[in-house]
Amino acid sequence: MPRLFNKRVKNKCSPCNGLYLLLLCCIFLLMVMQLQRENFEKNDILVAPPPPRIVCIIVTYDYRHQHAGIHILRTWAKHCDHFLFVSDNIDHFLEPAVFLNLHNRWDRIRAHLEYVQGYHSHKGDWFLYANDDNFVVVENLRQMLSTYTPDELIYFGCKLRTPNGLVFMHQGSGIVLSRAALEAFVLEALPNSSICSPVRVDSEATEELGRCLTNVNVLAGDSLDEWRGHRFLPFEADLHLGGQMNKSQDRHKYYLDHSYYPVFDLSFPVSRQFICCHLEHIMDIYDLYYFTYKVRIFGGHQQVESRYKHEDLEGKVFWNNKVAES
Repeated sequence: MPRLFNKRVKNKCSPCNGLYLLLLCCIFLLMVMQLQRENFEKNDILVAPPPPRIVCIIVTYDYRHQHAGIHILRTWAKHCDHFLFVSDNIDHFLEPAVFLNLHNRWDRIRAHLEYVQGYHSHKGDWFLYANDDNFVVVENLRQMLSTYTPDELIYFGCKLRTPNGLVFMHQGSGIVLSRAALEAFVLEALPNSSICSPVRVDSEATEELGRCLTNVNVLAGDSLDEWRGHRFLPFEADLHLGGQMNKSQDRHKYYLDHSYYPVFDLSFPVSRQFICCHLEHIMDIYDLYYFTYKVRIFGGHQQVESRYKHEDLEGKVFWNNKVAES
């Protein structure tokens, strides 16, 4: 039999193939559009600024190296981005910067801050000037400072005021200066005796610091939290949490006479973002450090938070009413 051949050429551009090709093009376009959108979204994401770098300057003395300074070294100092002890003598463990023959508090403040500005200002954005009988929650300080920039002329602490209106910070509660404030104090205020006294003052050293900073336009910042709670405490934590100040004590009376904020019933609210307090007994530092950094609370988180929120609201209303009455 003769072999039969089909001479019809098969149509390679059938409607079915066209649909497949159109579908592939659509998928390709969708993929390209999705990639472009993801790139745009990545470009639109705001990069969070780095956390503030904190340099801690811790004032101590030869006779307190082993009694106090060593316990600061073992606890909260290591949470600073950089820390430096300043003292009147050398020590193998603390390795302090040594300043000899400075028997006046104002002379020490001037020398310490001038040294830090000259040799350590590149290591931080903010500078905490604290004592070796302070307990500091550095992370809370870092959180508070995150809303400011180190180029602002501003400083923080436990805010006081003289009868003539000069604002300054309590000497026992830590003082925090921005990099710009530190530079203004050292480079502008100190060389000018008309705006910053070279005369020795002791009990009024932080008042003089406040005067010098005010004269170079450094603002005394507000360190209260949103509920008007105090972050920098002038005295021991247990006094503020469960007791009252005593007018018969000179240090309490001085604070009550100079407090920048109104004090009701010889006490004031403590912030949950507490930063610094004084230590009456140095070994309490380990208790505070443990309960601040080590303890974890498990279970009932939402219920606890909601209960505290209600209490905070009541406290805020009480505070506002008291201020209105005064």
